[in-house]
Amino acid sequence: MIEKMTFSVLGNLEVLAGSRRVHIPKGNQRTLLASLVLDVNTDVPADILVEYLWGHRPLLQPRGALHTCVTRLRNTFESQGGSLCGVLHTTSVGYRLEADPSDVDFLRFRGLLAEADAAAGRGDTAAESGWLSQALALWRGPALRDVRSDLLHRDMVPRLTEEWGYALERRFEVEISRGRHGEVIGELRALAYQHRFREGFWRLLMTALCRCGRQAEALEAYRQISAWLGDELGICPSHELQNLHLTILRNDTV
Repeated sequence: MIEKMTFSVLGNLEVLAGSRRVHIPKGNQRTLLASLVLDVNTDVPADILVEYLWGHRPLLQPRGALHTCVTRLRNTFESQGGSLCGVLHTTSVGYRLEADPSDVDFLRFRGLLAEADAAAGRGDTAAESGWLSQALALWRGPALRDVRSDLLHRDMVPRLTEEWGYALERRFEVEISRGRHGEVIGELRALAYQHRFREGFWRLLMTALCRCGRQAEALEAYRQISAWLGDELGICPSHELQNLHLTILRNDTV
């Protein structure tokens, strides 16, 4: 019987074999496993894996080096009482990691977002907020925080990070629409300063402040993000943020 394995990338890379955590050595083994998990249930070409592992460094025998790394990863699991047999397969083009979507955290995250979509379609904002909160609870920190691969962090991680940001902004929008604007201001303010070029957080912060009758603070928030964008990126706020600013100046309803 093949032991159930779960894979997590929304934070540090983690693997559970049954209830036991498998400790993956830092370096190439960790990068290899992360690459396979992010393309789970897909044939990943060997040359793609070589690029994620070694970048553009020339190798005399890249396929041989990859095979050695795969063998070491298998040995790591076996040394801790686990096994990748039946999970990691050699294919005609490279390698394939197989797992049920419920056993991979970023796929569970997307499934919960789909549930939130369904709730939104029914007009059930309470359920939508609940599904979004469950999805966001899967995040333990920045994706693949402990995996060292410039190419993975360039090509694969940004999409996950954007999905996180979308889900978080959406949850705040739902909470504000439910009249809970006063309860989210503190968290929104912290996120806006932590991710200071993500204008969605600033838009939501300004909206929540206005709905609490704190227009002066909303205008100060706009001044702050405008200064940062101008000084550090040489750009103006988005049209959406500018229009919200004008709406507040006119004392119109936000």
